[in-house]
Amino acid sequence: MQPKLIVKNEELKVALVTVNADKAVADEKERVVSGEAEIVHKQASEAKEIKEDAESDLAAAKPELAAAQNAVKQLDKNSIVEIKAFTTPPEGVKFVMECCMVLLGEKTDWKNIKSVLSNVGEFMNKLLTYDVEVVSEKIWKKARDGWISKPQFEPGEVKKVSVAAASLCLWACACSRYQIVVKKVAPKKKKLAEVTGVLNEAQGELQVKLDGL
Repeated sequence: MQPKLIVKNEELKVALVTVNADKAVADEKERVVSGEAEIVHKQASEAKEIKEDAESDLAAAKPELAAAQNAVKQLDKNSIVEIKAFTTPPEGVKFVMECCMVLLGEKTDWKNIKSVLSNVGEFMNKLLTYDVEVVSEKIWKKARDGWISKPQFEPGEVKKVSVAAASLCLWACACSRYQIVVKKVAPKKKKLAEVTGVLNEAQGELQVKLDGL
């Protein structure tokens, strides 16, 4: 009887050692996973803050985009024909149209301007769908330094010689202001993409470890 009891006690000791070892491993896994979960939570919070910051900047700039689009909507075929009809345009009209051509990647001589305006629908569509992000900084600098920053490039002044040109002046100014904000937000969007990528990877790894507990 005594030997059997000794054997059982020894088996129990071995079992307890195994249980304790398993518990130690499980506790360590839980500690590691808890630590990683906290890191993932911080990464998620960081991504949320960056996203909200970028969205806030863009939301504040949306009125500028709307102003640009509304300026184009104020134009009609007759307005464009009015500009195209000038053989020798008033200086204010010529000045605005040169800027528009620069932004559209066109030549700025009056002959070419008239050619661009010959297809009214296509011209207005280019203005309505204008993507400030794809235009190079070199072009924006050229447009701002040569036209947009000048005192005479002001819708109220241009309106004295042409209502249509004044709308196009407003369009260029609004696009310029919107692009400045978009440029400011670009690094934030890039950072958000990077953080989101790391976050997604970390969440995937964490889930695998949670499933293995």
